[in-house]
Amino acid sequence: MKRKIITLATLVLIGIPLGLLAQIDHLILTEVVLQPSDGEYVRIENPTSQTVNLGDYYLTDATDQANGKYYYNLPSGTDYWSGGSTDFLVRLPNQDLAAGASIVIGLSTAARYQTAYGTLPDLALKEDFTGQTSIGNALYGFLANTTETLVLFNWDAVSATVKDVDYLLWGDSTFAVDKSAVSGYLADTPIPNQSHAPVPAGGEKLIRAANSEGTEASTGGNGITGHDETSENMANTWIVTILSVTKPVITDFVFTPAAPTPDDPVNVSATVVDTSGLASVTLYYFFAGDTTALAMTNTAGDTYTAQIPATGAEGTLGFFILAINTSDISTKSSTKGATIETPPAPLTIGTVRANIDSYVGQNVTFNAVVSVGSGIIRTDRTSMYIQDVSGYGINLNQTGLLNPPLVRGDSVSVTGTVDVYVSSSTGDETVQLSTFTYTVLGHNKAVPNVRSIDVAQLNTLVYEGSLVKMSGVVTSRSDGIGGGSNIILEDAYGATTVRVWDTTNMLDDPTADSLLQVGMIVEIGGVGSSYRSEGQLLAAYAQDVREKPEGEAGSGATTLKVNPFPFVPQLGERIKYTYSFPAYSRITLRIFDASGRYITTLFDDFRPLALIKTD
Repeated sequence: MKRKIITLATLVLIGIPLGLLAQIDHLILTEVVLQPSDGEYVRIENPTSQTVNLGDYYLTDATDQANGKYYYNLPSGTDYWSGGSTDFLVRLPNQDLAAGASIVIGLSTAARYQTAYGTLPDLALKEDFTGQTSIGNALYGFLANTTETLVLFNWDAVSATVKDVDYLLWGDSTFAVDKSAVSGYLADTPIPNQSHAPVPAGGEKLIRAANSEGTEASTGGNGITGHDETSENMANTWIVTILSVTKPVITDFVFTPAAPTPDDPVNVSATVVDTSGLASVTLYYFFAGDTTALAMTNTAGDTYTAQIPATGAEGTLGFFILAINTSDISTKSSTKGATIETPPAPLTIGTVRANIDSYVGQNVTFNAVVSVGSGIIRTDRTSMYIQDVSGYGINLNQTGLLNPPLVRGDSVSVTGTVDVYVSSSTGDETVQLSTFTYTVLGHNKAVPNVRSIDVAQLNTLVYEGSLVKMSGVVTSRSDGIGGGSNIILEDAYGATTVRVWDTTNMLDDPTADSLLQVGMIVEIGGVGSSYRSEGQLLAAYAQDVREKPEGEAGSGATTLKVNPFPFVPQLGERIKYTYSFPAYSRITLRIFDASGRYITTLFDDFRPLALIKTD
């Protein structure tokens, strides 16, 4: 018979066969040596992504068509092996075979295998299967050199039928098996239609090409995963090579990120080794019906990497590695996959506050920035504030102090239980996370979306817990009140209390202290709060106070300009006017009619700064 050797490089050039794209979902035979007789061995590989226990797996070459003895009779307890001196039917040991790993069974003794190859097999037929009675008494030479069948099958010791796992026929169909007419089995491929592998000569071996089962039917069969194992086109999926040639070995096949989004590229790496040298290592990936090949880069040692571009859409991404050595022998890795999907929008503090009744008692996680650090407002326990992209904040409250403390600008992921604390003395409510845990993600981040609000907005209590800015004139200040200072800030919509606790040391800063004096016009940042159901501002940092001039800096001159001028006022008309004044002056701006009769006062107040204002 003329031996047929197939070059895998040819398969790659003409496109990826369906057999390569298919993920093999069961154990397979990958190497078989027929001679030398005392060097016979079989390699079984686990190409799946899961560990497989071998305890219910069997291996046999003991087909006897003439006497009706077949492996599938094992459940009956009779006629399941030929009984020949060079035949066997063995149950594999109760041990695990890891994903991507293989096991070599020497079909003689370990010593004979070692003499032939210089290493020990994982298992030796004549030594590691003692107590099993279906092993011929020959010392070696179990596999026929010209034609035979080798079957890997599974039986749970209970069922009335066995399950094919892999089926290898070489030379011709003399020992082929067809269970079509056997009770309990589906139809196998008719024997005349079964393909067989080429026959290796001395110094050669059979090796499975690219870990592929080719065009084998994946449904309607007697296989452990529903395949028809007898339908494999073995003339193409098995090739002949010299004994010294090994297949590339692919290990440590990993990818990141584990849960990619449509915007994420996927980084793939693997360790690929081969004793005869590698000709190529290619990553094939398939998405939305398209398949693409990427040459992997040898980045260091035996590590190969490639990057799959971001898909830009949701879907299922699959990929595998095909390694071809310089002898044109290839190995295909298991197929890995990732679901590409847009992550749900993260839960925000704003959402929780807007639906507070639904979240009380629930465990939630926020990615936020510290707006008021721990140990600032209270030093006897942790009471601090965080704020996220929604522009809303929340109190973090628990016993004990954080060590090290969290400071403003720390970016954190915080998980805790939503709670609403109600003051027993005032009835005021504080939305908080209690019994929280956190992870610091970064430092020196700006507190997000700090709003500027007025007194009327503060009094709605919508901004309780949120860092905001307010502007107005200081109309009153009282120090030493219950461990802090009460500063009254007034704007066009009313007045509110700015509460500064002594623990903040905020008023120890000379600049902040001077700005928060009666008559000063300031912008001040703080956390919205309430006292007896009225809005108040909790200020904590000196740098959150700045002077808020009402206009541009003036020269000190006293001026008044009206535009247009002269004018005849019309009902509803707006008159624009600009005025300036010197520092430390009382400014009075009044309207009189043409006869000099007083109409109204537009402005009457003291100002410490020389300004130019337009109203």
